[in-house]
Amino acid sequence: MKTRQILAAVAASAAAAAFATVPTVSSVTMEQPSSGRLVTITYNVDAEAVITLDVQTNATANAAADDPGWASIGGQALQNAVGDVWKKVASGDHTITWRPDLSWPDHKVADGCARAVVTAWALDNTPDYMAVDVSAAAQPDTQTYYPAADFVPGGVTNGLYKTTKLLMRKIMAKDVEWTMGSTTLETQRDAASEGTHQVTLTNNYYIGVYEITQSQWSLVATNSSQKGYFTTEPAMRPMEQVCYNEIRNAANTTTANTSYNWPNDPNPSSFLGLLRSKTGLDFDLPSEAQWEFAARAGNGVGYWGDGSAILNADTDANLNLLGRYERNGGRVLNGTGTTYADPATSCGVTNGTAIVGSYAPNAWGLYDTAGNVWEWCLDWYHSDLGSAAATDPAGPASGSSRVMRGGGWNSADPLVGRSAGRNFATPNDASGDPGFRIMCLPNAQ
Repeated sequence: MKTRQILAAVAASAAAAAFATVPTVSSVTMEQPSSGRLVTITYNVDAEAVITLDVQTNATANAAADDPGWASIGGQALQNAVGDVWKKVASGDHTITWRPDLSWPDHKVADGCARAVVTAWALDNTPDYMAVDVSAAAQPDTQTYYPAADFVPGGVTNGLYKTTKLLMRKIMAKDVEWTMGSTTLETQRDAASEGTHQVTLTNNYYIGVYEITQSQWSLVATNSSQKGYFTTEPAMRPMEQVCYNEIRNAANTTTANTSYNWPNDPNPSSFLGLLRSKTGLDFDLPSEAQWEFAARAGNGVGYWGDGSAILNADTDANLNLLGRYERNGGRVLNGTGTTYADPATSCGVTNGTAIVGSYAPNAWGLYDTAGNVWEWCLDWYHSDLGSAAATDPAGPASGSSRVMRGGGWNSADPLVGRSAGRNFATPNDASGDPGFRIMCLPNAQ
C-alpha cells in the first residue's frame, strides 16, 4: 500500500468562532512505502497550535475533498500515532508517524483511498480531552490533547487516569444560559437553599473526568502526611477526609491562610499550588456554578446527569447506576436491623468509597458527580442562592463555610446527590467524606 494525499486541514475552523485566529495547516502528505508498515505524515502550520490527527478512507480513489464518502477510521486506530501530534507545536514543518498494523490490523487501503486530516486548534480553544502527567517524572507543559473520547490512549477508563495522570474533559459552557438550582419538581429538595436562577458562564473549562484519587494526591502533595480514610485498594479510590485548606490555602495543615482565598492564587505549598508547579497549568477547584453545570450535563431539573429521572425515594434505582451512596453499598446494614453503620476503614471497594469510575458516567462523560465523596467548590457558602440572573456567580465575598456538592458514600438520602443538592463545611473540616475534582481553562498558552 502506498498513499499520498494533500489536504487543507479545515476541521477546526468552524470551532474557532469567538476565539483566537485558528492557525492554518497546509502541505499535508501521507506516505507508506510498499516495503514497510510505517506511515509518515507531514504538514506545515503557520503559527503555534495544538495539533490533532484523523485518518479517513473512501471507496473512491482520489475522491474530492468534499466527497461525502470520506469516513474516519476511528480514534482507537490512531492512538499509537507519535511525533508532532496530540500536543502544542511551534510554527513550521512537522512530522507524525503511525503504525496502522499495530492498532488497525488486517486493513488494506488502495492508493488514493486514504487521507490524513491534520487539525490545528487555537491555543485558547484546545481539544475536548486533556491528559496531564503527575507521575514522579512529570514535567511542566507536557500535557496532551485529544479531540474525542475514542482518541484517548487506552480509553478514558484506563487506570493511568486514576493513578499517574489526570484526564480532563472540556465543558462547552461559554455564553450558555441555564437554570441553576431546583424547583418543586424535585419534591425532597431543600427549598431554603436551592432556589433557582438563570446563570451564564463566560468561559468553557476543563473539569476532571474523575475525582482526585489517593494515588494522585500522594504524587502531588508530597509535603502532606494526609492519607485516605479507606486503606484497602487505596490507589484508585478517591481522596477523602481532606479539608478545603489542605487543597488550596495551606501546606500540610488545616490552619487558614486568608491571603490565599479565592480569587487569589492557591498557596504554592498547597495541593493546588504544587499541582500548578508540577504541570505548568492553572488548576483550581470549580466554582459552585461550574460544578453544577458540568454535573447536570445538559439535563434540567428533575433529572440525574445521565438524563434519567430522579425518583425521590430512600433508594433510587437510577442513582444506583451512577454512584455510591449509603444504601448502594456505601454503608452496611447494622446486623439484621434496618439501620446502617459505617464500614471499617479496611473494607474492600464494595463498601465505603468505590474505585473512581466504577459506575456509569453522566451525559458528558464525567464519573461520580453523584455520590462517592462530597466535592469541595471554591465558593463561600450562603443558604440563599438568590433568584436574580447572574453571570459567573462567585458566591459571597466572605463566610465561615465553603460549598460542597454531589453527595457521598455515607449520605443517607440519594436526593442530596442531585445536581442541585448543596452541603457546606468550614474550610478546616476534614470529617465525613469530603473530596474534590479539579478544573482549569482550555488555554495552552
